[in-house]
Amino acid sequence: MKVLKFLLPFLLLSLQFFAQNKSKPINLLDNNLGYWYKWIGVPHTSVTGLPAGTPMGDGMKGTPLGLNDPKNVFSVIALNGEKVLRASGEIYGGLTTKKEYENYHLHLQYKWGTKKWAPRLTLPRDMGIMFHLTGTNEDAFWSVFMMGIECQISENTSGDLFLVPNKTFKIFPFAEARIGEDLRWDINAPLRQVGRTGNPRRSENFESDSTKWTTMDLYTIGGTAVYLVNGHVVMAFQNAVLQQPDKTTTPLTKGKIQLQSEGAEGYYKNITIQSITDIPDDIKKAAGLDLPHTWKLGVALYTFHNFSFPEAVAKVDTAGLQYLEGFPFQKAGAAFKDSLIMNLSPDGLEKLYQFVTKAGFKMESIYIFGGNDVASWKKQFDIAKQLHVKFVTAEPPLNMLDAVDSLAGVYGIKVAIHNHWKGMGVYWHPDSVLAALKNHPNFGVCADIGHWPKSGINPVDGLKKLAGHIISLHFKDIAEYNNPKLQDVPAGKGLIDFPAVFKELQRQKFDGYIYIERDAEDKPSNLASLTEIVKYYNDKLGLSQQRKKPFYAK
Repeated sequence: MKVLKFLLPFLLLSLQFFAQNKSKPINLLDNNLGYWYKWIGVPHTSVTGLPAGTPMGDGMKGTPLGLNDPKNVFSVIALNGEKVLRASGEIYGGLTTKKEYENYHLHLQYKWGTKKWAPRLTLPRDMGIMFHLTGTNEDAFWSVFMMGIECQISENTSGDLFLVPNKTFKIFPFAEARIGEDLRWDINAPLRQVGRTGNPRRSENFESDSTKWTTMDLYTIGGTAVYLVNGHVVMAFQNAVLQQPDKTTTPLTKGKIQLQSEGAEGYYKNITIQSITDIPDDIKKAAGLDLPHTWKLGVALYTFHNFSFPEAVAKVDTAGLQYLEGFPFQKAGAAFKDSLIMNLSPDGLEKLYQFVTKAGFKMESIYIFGGNDVASWKKQFDIAKQLHVKFVTAEPPLNMLDAVDSLAGVYGIKVAIHNHWKGMGVYWHPDSVLAALKNHPNFGVCADIGHWPKSGINPVDGLKKLAGHIISLHFKDIAEYNNPKLQDVPAGKGLIDFPAVFKELQRQKFDGYIYIERDAEDKPSNLASLTEIVKYYNDKLGLSQQRKKPFYAK
């Protein structure tokens, strides 16, 4: 015991040393490029001095040189007494890390040389930092730049965001960024999905003169990243994912790093990487990542249940929102001969999904009602699967809980238990919801905060009881407690203390969906009240909707 007490201070010091050493920046630039491997693309027909018979092309399409670098596209040299990495630019190429990295701060400096090469002789000088790279070099864009995310380095555009697909354009990265109507990153803009079309631009130009060094910093935690140019935040995004051909997505949180050679001579130096557990608070604040309004605000389409699906979506668009919660007994529209969504064929459901996606919306949940047998629930899950939703909102009968939970597991679709009021549904009290969640790992909660007061329950108390289980909210207001016959009113017009509601959600670190819903039917529609609620959400609660219109709609 005495020996242990004697050694304990030294053990603690050793642990502290290793903990500190783990977060110490690593210099990635050594003389033999030991952290990297070269991958060289297709030589342009103007390149000279290559071995006889070397396949050539337009610099993009053709056979890449691969691991061979006969022109020394990447080399470590001394420049004004400093060790630097030279990217000649003569052939497109990627200097790629041998290992994957996640949760790090990457730092480097760059400046331009004097030479330019085809096919970019008349274009601005261009390089770049690519990261979270996945796939293979053979499947890379232009046979050289791997699939993933790019922090652009280019004259007057350093800090732009590129989301680079694979060679066949069948797999695409997507992310969410605060992008204004001019495609520039803006901390005050709503979150928008970006990827596939359009390249979000950095906020401002903070680059040094082309003959001087510009400092670039990249901070990334999971699917979130921030770009800095000479110490200024110019781009930030979150929720990066890869979308597969079947429309399923997987988080994009780590991968290899690649430095580009792309038609212009340039130099990199002071290349370091440091493991981090979070982005520094001051940078998060400057990037808008600490803002409380990153929730996914949308509309439960029951709000417009007397209208067809396309008509309802058009009204949501007018209100400037992006997220939708559908329901299967709505008419699909004239293009589907006004068939109910629940009666559409698999081909019809896919066309409906394509309509939603191409218009720039996200329908990531749908309300389903099932029945008292497995077959009825399986049919509803089939519809949900074909619409590519992430979860369904439902009120399964108590005798079906095990079966519905099993189906949710098989389909890979969560079930959010929804509450009506006392006398209308069995889940009117938060305790009954908690009982349903027990031993059902595929269940969560859709908290309808406008229904709870009808049963005498304060919404804040209900949220506290269900903390950690809430997937989504139905956002509505009510004029008094304990009156189940009363219809809802627009948020802010009733008695619910919404500042307290959202403070509680922030305390829980809720990051889900908030669906505006109206049960009452205004004439000619609920559009006016929907717009009023969005304004209340923005102005009175100090939050923000997610977009103003379909951003990449064609």
